[in-house]
Amino acid sequence: MAFVPIHNHSDYSLLDGASQLPLMVQRAKELGMPALALTDHGVMYGAIELLKLCKAANIKPIIGNEMYVINGSIDDPQPKKEKRYHLVVVAKNQIGYENLVKLTTLSHLNGVRGRGIFSRPCIDKYLFKKYSEGLICSTACLGGEIPQAILKGRNDVAREVAAWYKEVLGDDFYLEIQDHGSIEDRIVNSEIVKISEELDIKIIATNDAHYLSKNDIEAHDALICVLTGKLISDHKRLRYTGTEYIKSEDEMRSLFTDHLDKNVINSAIENTVKLSNKVEEYKILGTYKMPNFPIPDGYQPIEYLKEITIKGLLEILDISKFENLPITYKERLDYELKVIEQMGFPTYFLVVWDYIRFAREQNIPVGPGRGSAAGSLVAFSLHITNIDPVENGLLFERFLNPERKSMPDIDTDFCIERRGEVIDYVTKKYGEDKVAQIITFNRMTSKAVLKDVARVLDIPYGDADRLAKLIPVVRGKPAKLAAMISKESPNKEFYEKYNNDSKVKKWVDMAMRIEGTNKTFGVHAAGVVIAANSLDNLVPLQRNNDGQIITQYFMEDIESLGLLKMDFLGLRNLTMIEKTINLVEKSIGKRLDPDSLPFTDEKTFELLSRGDLEGIFQLESSGMRQIVKDLKPSSLEDISSILALYRPGPLDAGLIPKFINRKHGKESIDFQHQSLEPILSETYGIMVYQEQIMKIAQDLAGYSLGQADLLRRAMGKKKVSEMQRHRTLFVDGAIKNGVTDVIAEQLFDQMVLFAEYCFNKSHSTAYGAVTYQTAYLKAHYPVAYMAALLTVNAGSADKIQRYISNCNSMGINVMPPNINTSDVDFTPKDNSILFGFSAVKNLGDGAIRKIITSRDEDGEFTSLAQFCDRISLSSVNRRGLEALIHSGALDCLEKNANRAQLIADLDLTIEWASSRAKDRTSGQGNLFDLSNSTNNESSPTDDYSSAPKAKEVQEYLPSDKLKLEKEHVGFYLSDHPLKQLSEPAKLIAPISLSSLEEQKDKSKVSVIAMIPEMREVTTRKGDRMAIIQLEDLTGSCEAVVFPKSYERLSDHLMVETRLLIWGSVDRRDETVQLLIDDCREIDDLRFLLIDLRPDQATDINIQHKLRECLSKNRPNRNELGVRIPVVACLKDNTNTRYVRLGDQFCVKDADLALEALSKNSFIARSSKSLVIYTYFQFEISF
Repeated sequence: MAFVPIHNHSDYSLLDGASQLPLMVQRAKELGMPALALTDHGVMYGAIELLKLCKAANIKPIIGNEMYVINGSIDDPQPKKEKRYHLVVVAKNQIGYENLVKLTTLSHLNGVRGRGIFSRPCIDKYLFKKYSEGLICSTACLGGEIPQAILKGRNDVAREVAAWYKEVLGDDFYLEIQDHGSIEDRIVNSEIVKISEELDIKIIATNDAHYLSKNDIEAHDALICVLTGKLISDHKRLRYTGTEYIKSEDEMRSLFTDHLDKNVINSAIENTVKLSNKVEEYKILGTYKMPNFPIPDGYQPIEYLKEITIKGLLEILDISKFENLPITYKERLDYELKVIEQMGFPTYFLVVWDYIRFAREQNIPVGPGRGSAAGSLVAFSLHITNIDPVENGLLFERFLNPERKSMPDIDTDFCIERRGEVIDYVTKKYGEDKVAQIITFNRMTSKAVLKDVARVLDIPYGDADRLAKLIPVVRGKPAKLAAMISKESPNKEFYEKYNNDSKVKKWVDMAMRIEGTNKTFGVHAAGVVIAANSLDNLVPLQRNNDGQIITQYFMEDIESLGLLKMDFLGLRNLTMIEKTINLVEKSIGKRLDPDSLPFTDEKTFELLSRGDLEGIFQLESSGMRQIVKDLKPSSLEDISSILALYRPGPLDAGLIPKFINRKHGKESIDFQHQSLEPILSETYGIMVYQEQIMKIAQDLAGYSLGQADLLRRAMGKKKVSEMQRHRTLFVDGAIKNGVTDVIAEQLFDQMVLFAEYCFNKSHSTAYGAVTYQTAYLKAHYPVAYMAALLTVNAGSADKIQRYISNCNSMGINVMPPNINTSDVDFTPKDNSILFGFSAVKNLGDGAIRKIITSRDEDGEFTSLAQFCDRISLSSVNRRGLEALIHSGALDCLEKNANRAQLIADLDLTIEWASSRAKDRTSGQGNLFDLSNSTNNESSPTDDYSSAPKAKEVQEYLPSDKLKLEKEHVGFYLSDHPLKQLSEPAKLIAPISLSSLEEQKDKSKVSVIAMIPEMREVTTRKGDRMAIIQLEDLTGSCEAVVFPKSYERLSDHLMVETRLLIWGSVDRRDETVQLLIDDCREIDDLRFLLIDLRPDQATDINIQHKLRECLSKNRPNRNELGVRIPVVACLKDNTNTRYVRLGDQFCVKDADLALEALSKNSFIARSSKSLVIYTYFQFEISF
């Protein structure tokens, strides 16, 4: 006897099911179940994962879907509010699987009813009948059509529905009984038994499981609250009964006994096994299903591939005949083509070659390569990659290993703005029904789930945030909660809170139960699947939130089906390189080829060595900047190596200082064996690349490169049995090649250690090439490069501010837009960069095109009147004209531009220009123009002096002018309110906003910044706090002012105010914000200067007296907005140094502090106003 659970929900029933599939299969195995069904709500997300897990556990998988059925038609052009009934549907065989996929797809693409969390994908009975072959179904829970009819007293309708399904499915239709303790269950079950007897339909017993066991009841309840936004303590909310878990056979037999006959119960349980026995094996995994690539007549795929590969390589190497190819290239090409044919992948390469060829023909920038594909000479010959693997020592087996059968993986970077064109090409070529993007699932990580559960338990946000922040993030992944509460916890404070606080223990235990469950779905950033046949025969499809069609299977499951999966990635730097090249061509008439740049350019390496890395691909971070300055790279190999080493493993192991010291001869390079020198010399004797490990295994131990790749993988995964087998093979092989057993053992141990850190050389070299290209362009064409950099990052105000700051340091002025020279985007002009028209608010694409076309065809604009006469109000409306004036775009029209005057003239000029336009349309001249023209020297329509003007007005105040620029462009253009403060700011606030990321969590900092935006928030307790956007000359960041501080600082916190801010750095996963403790306006701020001789500064008694004097004048803890910084001025005979004293030494009253200092024989004074304190030069020492 046995029981098979047929009605089960996993966490793919998003935020409803709490059972993760691996644990679900494990639970079924523990309970001795021969089979397990998966019937998530309306989806098949977990079907392939179920197949793989059940196969490993030797359990029969049953693929299903709890569908929603309506009695109308899903094709009704005016959908009605039909009742949506549940129906459990499972696939009996291969045909059933395909029909289930088809129905699931149709329900999502055509049948969605409702909105938000209440939307459901529906099918109708016509579709069900059409695709019913190979399906088994049952009547589901109380939401099924038959149970609903019974509960409404419509037993006749219940019988009619049952009879219809029996007619369609025969013995593959089952009536379902459940017992969750409700009276409704008993009413339905009793009637179900009668219908069974009358219509001869078998009954199955199910439990509608949503979680694994009794231990998960509370956790599942918390998950439901996360879904519905409720608190666990709320009375009016969705609740389950606490019985919806996977029950054993014995538990199932104990149900129903108070209202059903024992024989009925036993039969219903036995029928679950009989149902599962009907289910045949699904043969959908393992076989490759390549797209139908059109091969020219008379060719086999491998023949055509060989022909275009040889042709491509001859072109690249500029060789006329194949016979003249160097032997290394001939042998390598022949070997790779044989492996590709042997493994059955010629069509794969042809598909990739075709869409990359399309991209290049359409001048869509394509990256030089990504991942291990750069190790293939075939890929290089087909222009799939641009890196010569022979010249760069890259290994084909790292990409495609004949001893490890798996699909090749060629990921391609395209210009981010034109990536969609390549996807459109592929879709059109192979058919819309055969191409789709791929789903992803966002799981509840430890940090997120801790906060979610805290919210539903009504734990204060501050407590939740503090505990979550104790969880370390390694390589982008937060540590798991199980690790956090173990004895080896990476944070002892977390461990102690868990063990010493019962409230925290309950909270963490509950969170741990649902950690890792799927929360939402998304779309893979790059993944696209291409099939030979219509996808909905094999993969269920749905729409994402933007209406795109995507698969219901994620990346790994798509690959398991044998389908061709490609990554079409958008790389912003390729777009930037292309824009730079276009600007350079426009400027000098010469088009650069980024793939032909010399890798030996001194100017490029000088730029890298001085650390001018803003906008340089992969080198922008502050940590990388110092490393590159210390390294002073002098080759592409140096760049590639440092990209490979700048990762957590090598950083923790201290490999980068070792690499730098060896490059500069500060540390000797020793090779344990002479055979290692040619392999490791390029990286100064350090194992950096996976390919080096493979070459060591080949050259020293006699491995084939295919075997060496398997060794590399085994070392990376640290499988003990595999490692032991390889150790023996390696040592024995090395001894045969003359290496001592001691050195062989040592080498193997080193390889194991470094395998954890080593990186893919093919990827690092390809990306190193992009890094070099960006550095070369910045070094040789800085204005064009920075203009392109600003354009590509135009959507990020923070980056724009940072890059403008970099331009200033390079001596490049970033200027307001100019009506006569600006283009759509940032525009280089001499040694300046002009803002483009696209940055100006209220100016649409059509208006911009009209302005540029008019300028190109009819010449530059000379006055506001002429502009309004040439550009109609329908093209550029009044708001657009105002924006152009306030942004400074029309300043060029007058020698001493007066924007206020232009605004005053605007209405009169618009009216005048409109009148002229009407007269031209009617064929009449304007009398006023005619009366002002003389001797026919010029056409009356060319005389703009007649345009009316308003009375003279004063130009805006500088501060108002800047505000209007910020309002209409988003940035200060002609000046910046903080610019005149730059030198003093370095003294009293040495930290810039752009450098906050370098600061440790909770570190105290002071910054000078402005507030462009502020949002007041009311907490649950009714207290007011604020979320603030801060901005300085280098960038921006978010800041938080908590209620206690906000109560005292609200009068100081005003938009566009210049503030000196004291706060602490708050790291939240990947973001950094500032928690504001105190602030004050700098316009009226004076800091204290105390003169000290060096001998006084080191005298302990004087230090104590100074500390005591300042402490007496320190603000109380609850006094905010009054701090005055204190600076010590250290003078000797030749030098003067300034030292900012710590925040704890700030005083609240300058006069009282000066008086106290004077009484104690200190020489002190107040500084002048910071706003005009620009002449103050000093050497800063901290």
